[in-house]
Amino acid sequence: MMPKRALCGCVTEIPAEQLRGLLHHPEVDLLEWRLDVFFERYGLEETLAALSVLSTLPRHPVVATNRPQREGGSFEGVEALRFELLSKAVEAGVEWVDLEAWIDEATLHNFQSQKVWVLLSHHDFSATPDRLTLQRLATAMALKKPHAIKIVTYARTPEDNLRVLELIPFGRQELAMEVLAFCMGPLGRWSRLVSLLLGSPWAYAQLPELSPAAEGQFTTTEMRMLLSQLAPATKEDAPQRRRGHRENIELERKLDDSSEI
Repeated sequence: MMPKRALCGCVTEIPAEQLRGLLHHPEVDLLEWRLDVFFERYGLEETLAALSVLSTLPRHPVVATNRPQREGGSFEGVEALRFELLSKAVEAGVEWVDLEAWIDEATLHNFQSQKVWVLLSHHDFSATPDRLTLQRLATAMALKKPHAIKIVTYARTPEDNLRVLELIPFGRQELAMEVLAFCMGPLGRWSRLVSLLLGSPWAYAQLPELSPAAEGQFTTTEMRMLLSQLAPATKEDAPQRRRGHRENIELERKLDDSSEI
């Protein structure tokens, strides 16, 4: 299993060979591969070929994201191709796939039937709704039965962060759902760190040698330093550099079990 307070390094437009080296990066516990950014830079043929790096074992777990432009991403092609690239990533061995909360039921069920964990995500790039609206949103997303949900809003005031962060214990206590929740923007930066302290499965961070994938990201070095001061690590929190292949086996077992429900 991943340690508590896991860090997810964000990988964007780097070439496949550089990605191969990051699959064992000592400062992170998993990686998010932004296929939308990679595809925009390298095209379809090279993107499909690059998926072969996922056969590298052992390695960190990988979250595949192919975000459309209307959701703040880079992909501007047809939806069929966007989902096809994600399906190819699943076939290549990614452990997680990040899907938008508004995805149609048939497409969602298609991914849920595959051997992959589904992260259902919602982004609000303009503001942060009130508490009741956020809770209703989280509840509606949880009813679609993903393995985890992510709700990210834009902080206009410091108090906005509190409403969003409350979704983490709300999800665990009321929905039996793992929740990633934090705010974007300068006023929301600290929520990325605090989300881990409240029990978020992981937080996104900038790998030192790469560009940030989103405004407000801390580097992995900064996150490790701050966490060491606020919440000293235990053996359970320590990075597990050789856990990737074992997690793949456990993933298959859990998904096989869930398909029988």
